[in-house]
Amino acid sequence: MKSRLLPLALALIVGCVAPTLGRAQEHKHKEPETELGNTMDKMNGAWRKLKKQVADPASNASSLELVATIGAAADKAATLKPARLTDVPAADQAKFLADYQAQMKDFGAQIAKLGAALKANDNAAAQAIVQKMGAMQKEGHKDFKRPDM
Repeated sequence: MKSRLLPLALALIVGCVAPTLGRAQEHKHKEPETELGNTMDKMNGAWRKLKKQVADPASNASSLELVATIGAAADKAATLKPARLTDVPAADQAKFLADYQAQMKDFGAQIAKLGAALKANDNAAAQAIVQKMGAMQKEGHKDFKRPDM
């Protein structure tokens, strides 16, 4: 009896979970890939790791590498145009783009401060900068990223 239940249970799991996973993949890629999106994804990967380890002085060397990755991605992102720009009326596009670039410049300044704090082994200051950058990220996404569909 037990040997019959296992294949049945596995069939039910595969039958219920596999279609759900397929649908999740379909929805994930509705928005076409952009160079800015790919750059932000790279930045986000480093950002997540950095947030987990920024408090640990023993991880400062690794954190500085992540800061360099984030900085390079932010510099590149500042030169690109958000996809949402095309959703903005033509008369407002120049201001929208200037605002985006200014915010990316401010974010870049915080990255420099973060790197300096980590080099000085001031992890408390680095944590505060990371919190500020997190708020900047949320605000920037609200202002310049297309809402998720």
